[in-house]
Formats: sequence, C-alpha cells, structure tokens
Amino acid sequence: MFLSIFNQPDFSNLSIVKTNQPYDVIGDIHGHADELHALLAKLGYENRKGTHTHPEGRKVVFLGDYIDRGPQIREVLQTVRGMVDSGNAHAILGNHEVNALWFHTIGPKGRPLRTHTKNRIKQHRATLDQMGAGFRQWMPWLAGLPLVLDLGGFRVVHAAWHDDAVAELREIGPLVGETLVKYGTEGTRAYKTIPRILNGPEAKLADGKFHIAADGVPRPEIRVKWWLDLEGLNAREALFPDDPTINPDPLRKIPDTKYTPGAPITFFGHYAVKAAKPTTITPHLACLDYAIGKGGYLAAYRWDGEMELDDANFVTTNTNPVYRANPEK
Repeated sequence: MFLSIFNQPDFSNLSIVKTNQPYDVIGDIHGHADELHALLAKLGYENRKGTHTHPEGRKVVFLGDYIDRGPQIREVLQTVRGMVDSGNAHAILGNHEVNALWFHTIGPKGRPLRTHTKNRIKQHRATLDQMGAGFRQWMPWLAGLPLVLDLGGFRVVHAAWHDDAVAELREIGPLVGETLVKYGTEGTRAYKTIPRILNGPEAKLADGKFHIAADGVPRPEIRVKWWLDLEGLNAREALFPDDPTINPDPLRKIPDTKYTPGAPITFFGHYAVKAAKPTTITPHLACLDYAIGKGGYLAAYRWDGEMELDDANFVTTNTNPVYRANPEK
C-alpha cells in the first residue's frame, strides 16, 4: 500500500518509505514546465483532473530545484505540488528552495537570513519577477518537504549524501520557525549542515589557483566527486562534472565527504552535467541534473526494483545528438 508522507502533519526531513513501488526519478527542473510536461508524457503519465497519473501506477520522485532560472516557475510548482498532494509523487528540497526560504525570512537581527547581495538577487531573479510576493504563499508547503528521502530500494538527495549530515537532519523536523532560523544563521555550526547535502562538498585549489565555474566566475574551489576518497587526487581527477580543460593542480583543504562505499542506490541532481546523454556514475550512483536551467535538458531514471543501475533506463527531453549548452543568463 502506498504511503503518502506529505499529507501528514508531522514528519522529519529524512523520510523513509519501504515499498516495492516502481518510480521515475526526475532531476532539477528550474522553472521549465513545458519540458517537465513533455518528460512526464514520455514516461507515460497522463494529465487528468489537474494532476499527472500513470496508468500502470508508477510514481515520480522529484529531486528539488523547482524554482529560479526558467520562465514557468509557478506552473512547475503547481505541477509538482499537484502530484505530491494527490499521492502520485514525492518531492525533496533543493538548494534553491532552501535559499529562497532563507532569503524571504527575517532573522533575529532584523535582517533576512540570506542577505540580499547582488549575486543572490540575480540567482533568485526569475522567481522574484514571476511570482513577486506570491512566492510567500508557497513557503509553508516547501518548508514541509523533506531534505532527503529513503524509499527502501533506493534513496535520493539533492546534491551529496553525507552520512553525518543526514543523521543530524533526520531529527530536526520541517524547516520552519526556530529550526529554519537555526540552520539559516550564517557563521554558525548548524548553518554548514544543510549545504553538505544540498550544495555538495568543495575542495580548495592550491594557493593562487582558480577554476572558471559554470557561471563564468573564477573560483578558488571546485565541486568534487564526493563518492571517492579524494586523498591524493588532483583537481582534474576530483572535479565533478568532469572538465578536461582544468589544470591538474593539487588540492588544498580536502572536504570530509562521509559517504560509505557500497551504500544503496542513490540518485542526486544539482551538478548541471553537460553531456549528450545521461550515464550512471557507478552501479549505485546516478546524477539526474543535465542543466535544463543552462540550456540543457531534463532527465529521469525509470526504476523498477533493480539492485544495480542500467543506462538503458534513462529518459530525457534531449533531441540533439550533440549537447550544446547555452551560457547561463
């Protein structure tokens, strides 16, 4: 029997559902409703009575980052919420949703928890322009979504699985009230916890070295392959997604990744992979963010209970034989 965790008033940010239910796991959407509807149709979902259902009883798991960047943010939220509330999907939070909760919440010092810097406003601009004050109506629902989800046969997280962070976040409850403030107050130990799983670990490059990130900004740190032992790896070996143009510079301040090799199948998004087609990372790991917010496409994985992942089970909205991403606007 399907258990809908989202219609219950009391649940933790790490929710566990043991089930043999088949699922379709969908990566970052970033306000691209047309592409989401196209992907759902390709997966066999039918739009009935305002929500998408599958004639064979399949359900969706959404990996977060529903807002920002794209042109149809409200419609994406309505689609995701409609499927969750009707029991046809689960959804977890992405870093863009949590950042937005902090952006719109006043902290104890009378300032927003996420200060309104020029870069942060730019990141959130599409949502501000499209939804304005109406976004606040969505905040209670978003705050109630879990940060991590374990479905028995597999688990999902937005960016990176960190055993210690997951163990702590299992206990905190929804991101509301004092909990939202505690974990959103910059400079505190608690503030570092959620980014471990929603932003993923980063390693510092050697002094004076920079990497040109996806947004064109030179940064002294890189996103890393958190499932590996990073000790002894250089920047080219550790960087995720791969970029053969990066110099193989040594790393400084290697992060504590806290991932157990041989762990259950884990799906994640966040990393805006630029590739013509999705591929698994290991038989138990797959990224499902293929940069829809940066000129890419949406990706899903059809899971039917298998113990090891199969590249044949990816489904995408990509129609181009060669992937060419547009620069982020």
